[in-house]
Amino acid sequence: MVVRKAAKTDLSLIVDAYRLAFAFDEERTRCYVEMTGLDCFRVLESVGQTAAVWAVVPCGHWFGGRSVPAANIAHVAIQPEFRGGGLAAEILDLSCEDARRDGAVLASLFASTRPVYRRAGFNLAGHEMVYEAETSELYKIRQDLRSRRVPLEKARGVLEPIYRAACTGQSGLLDRHDAHWNAHFNTVQCVPSVFVFGDDEGYAVIDTSRPGLIEIRDWAAINGAAARQILKFTGTFSTVFEKARWHGAPQDALVFAMPDKGWQLVHQEEFLIRILDPASALSARGYACSDTELSLAVDGGEGGSCRLSICGGRAVCTPGAIDGGSVLSVHASHLASLYSGFRSASFLHRAGAADGDPETVAQADKVFAGPFPWVAEHF
Repeated sequence: MVVRKAAKTDLSLIVDAYRLAFAFDEERTRCYVEMTGLDCFRVLESVGQTAAVWAVVPCGHWFGGRSVPAANIAHVAIQPEFRGGGLAAEILDLSCEDARRDGAVLASLFASTRPVYRRAGFNLAGHEMVYEAETSELYKIRQDLRSRRVPLEKARGVLEPIYRAACTGQSGLLDRHDAHWNAHFNTVQCVPSVFVFGDDEGYAVIDTSRPGLIEIRDWAAINGAAARQILKFTGTFSTVFEKARWHGAPQDALVFAMPDKGWQLVHQEEFLIRILDPASALSARGYACSDTELSLAVDGGEGGSCRLSICGGRAVCTPGAIDGGSVLSVHASHLASLYSGFRSASFLHRAGAADGDPETVAQADKVFAGPFPWVAEHF
């Protein structure tokens, strides 16, 4: 089998594969390829036939105020005649090798069949959550409203600094590639409208293409006033749109700014991460605690034992354990959940997926503490 980067001549193959795998029509597939970038797509050939196509999108994930180099593995489409033979696991391994060569220390994805991906070393690492609210409730929010409209062609330059500032206080959010920004600004079904609030403290990308529903395609709020302005602004559309919908966090700033009624969680799904290089990944993320050390042993995978030395929220990961110190042992299959903060060391210890004395487990809880991880898009 041969894996290669897709070329322009492969577009018809991608269209065919996505028609059979995801029921995409040709227009949707061509739009997706254009937004993502053809250079992100991979083609797997077997005996001169196309066996599968998929995308590997370089990005980062924000943890502890730092962006950790990563790659999204997206829209894996295996042709029907090659299914059922274990090809998915091989594609995941090849994709992770591809991402690692390009500097990624994490690989992330959404899984259609989790057992396959878990056997390939991926595990739950954070949430995708979608909230819905009644717009009539939003206009009741008490907050002075200052907004300005930004032309779509200038939007990314204005929004990206606000987005990055918001990311530093979150966990899991993407350090976005062009593909992610392009998806938020997609004009195929609707030309979105972009608004910035306050003194560039928040923004919202608005989609009004669905009858009765206003979709906030993308948003960020650096503080509570910006979150309240986004909601109140959305409430000004209440005479036309009964509902508003947005991606949000488990502890969501917009939900926090809402009244006690008029909103609900309408979708929840988890994304998965595989840690490609444990030592580099542990060194790359930020930490809320400072001036501490933790010995960590990764069982059943790459990494072995390492000594995590943290100073000023930055870490250095070196081989071996602390002399005379106790060690937190975590199975490789659960390292991603601990690393992202999706599962605490205490939770994994109670579940039998981590081992260590009470003091070491409590120390690991502090080391990996932070906001609940989430992402603002489905990749």
